[in-house]
Amino acid sequence: MIGKKRKWIICIILLCILIGVAVSFTVRKLSDRVAENPMTQDDFLKTDGQKIVNQKGEEVYLKGTNLGGWLLQEYWMCPVKGSDSVAQWRNEETLDVLEERFGEEKAQQLIEEYQNNWITEQDIRTIAKAGCNVVRVPFWYRNFMKDADGTWLTEKLDDNPGIQKLDWLIETCQKYGVYVILDMHGCPGGQNAGHTTGGRTCELYTNEHYQDVMEELWVTIAERYKNNPAVAAYDIMNEAQEWDGDVASDPRNKVYDRMLKAIREVDSDHIITIEGIWNFGVLPDPNEIGWENVVYQEHQYNVKDENAAEKLVADWAAYREQHNVPVYLGEFSYMPFADACEKYNIPYTTWTYKGTIKLDEDWYMYYKYVEAADVTRDSYDQIKEKWGSVLHTDDFEEVTKVTDIFR
Repeated sequence: MIGKKRKWIICIILLCILIGVAVSFTVRKLSDRVAENPMTQDDFLKTDGQKIVNQKGEEVYLKGTNLGGWLLQEYWMCPVKGSDSVAQWRNEETLDVLEERFGEEKAQQLIEEYQNNWITEQDIRTIAKAGCNVVRVPFWYRNFMKDADGTWLTEKLDDNPGIQKLDWLIETCQKYGVYVILDMHGCPGGQNAGHTTGGRTCELYTNEHYQDVMEELWVTIAERYKNNPAVAAYDIMNEAQEWDGDVASDPRNKVYDRMLKAIREVDSDHIITIEGIWNFGVLPDPNEIGWENVVYQEHQYNVKDENAAEKLVADWAAYREQHNVPVYLGEFSYMPFADACEKYNIPYTTWTYKGTIKLDEDWYMYYKYVEAADVTRDSYDQIKEKWGSVLHTDDFEEVTKVTDIFR
């Protein structure tokens, strides 16, 4: 009799385990479905006065993060190391060293390995579940071209690694209901002399040929995605070199105007965002210059006081009302700005989604120390391993001070 009872107890325990596994699997599958929220043409964005709206005229409030370090490595936040004698190691130097050591084909394979592991579909799903509805993706011309002279990496556009990455990102984000802002972080010739451009020069404004190449790239991108509702905006030029002259003669505004007009030749519908970077006052009045369907953008890294942050955001809101143009905070790492932006209904994207070098401030949503690949000394296999699955965000530490602002 005791033996029969034990058998029944064992059967009941096994049945409970099976039910638990089935429920867990079902919940996971339901969660997967909840995360998928495919966009339609109704979700295509445009500006309406001071607001960003969809095709139904409904206001859409964008908040999310940057995919920094994915298509353009920045040495201070990515697992990459160069020569100790070179200050601020640039992405351009990484490419040059890899090509010199291993050849163009193998260098590109290593870059692909890095990019395929830095951002995956799981990351987009994580971003969507966190409460974000937009990502800003920094890219540079070397994702598509071999040099600043405009030599494309492939003859066929569909085979181009940069285009393939943008195609994948936009398709994946569209699946999860996340908008994409396409940000040219590094322009041919360089729009500033900082490491964020990927190169070392700042010759864009004085070299007409580099502007020609930049225009060709923007027209190619705009023509490819002109009908895609997942693309929220084209961000023409990241953090352009500061200028001491007046607004009318500012070389940045001349480049903005040229690119905007070229893009509009092939895509009259998508929003274009134009960066004043630290001050909207360097930009012309959009109504006077004839810029339509534009959003003005600032970045902020200097203010570290809550009251000062809110006052600054209030000033942006006043500028928005005065000039009847939507404004947007494209990069920041001090989280009280997010609260202030939500209070004044200003879209924002934090800098940035993930990083591998610990910093004192809250720069990342997810962090994990990962040993940097020394591209000057490590073997091909060592670099490939350091840029492999170890970069997946699954076991990165969540920085709740950042992720909580979206929830």
